[in-house]
Amino acid sequence: MFNFLNLDEKTRDFILEAISEAEASNNIYYSTRFNDEGRKQWIPLLKEAAQEHDEHWLAFQLQANNLMKGFEIAQKPLGGYTTKHVPHTAAETLAEGQFNRFYILGLCRRANSEGITSLEIYRAKDTLNQRPESNELIGTAIPIDDIVSQLANVSDSFKSLLVKPNSGLSAKV
Repeated sequence: MFNFLNLDEKTRDFILEAISEAEASNNIYYSTRFNDEGRKQWIPLLKEAAQEHDEHWLAFQLQANNLMKGFEIAQKPLGGYTTKHVPHTAAETLAEGQFNRFYILGLCRRANSEGITSLEIYRAKDTLNQRPESNELIGTAIPIDDIVSQLANVSDSFKSLLVKPNSGLSAKV
């Protein structure tokens, strides 16, 4: 579970703004592992998590309400395709990454409103296998404009070390 140091009512309002803007500009990630009901409930659940809960609650909702597919098609190494189980960690990984993305974007908006120009990267969740490139970011101050350029567009966000799956990184003011 993440420890979001600046997750308070003020930040939550900015997170909701960031989600709404992303939704309006079609910059929301819809997992290919969602079933039809998961696609329908994703935005309302993401917004409720941002307003009242956290990434852990979001992952629980995805699992408890069976919003993820049980199986997926995967390519075999030597060619062809097979059907395999969706990893049991899929809902947690998705919820953590997307909640953290919008938490950081909301925090950027809050910082801007308070005249703060950069955010500090910290480890918000302990991980067993810490990546060297993630550890190098801890304690660094990154300009808000750089963070927004990495995370605002959904396709660009997947390249960002800030929200890389299982990194445990986040940002604080």
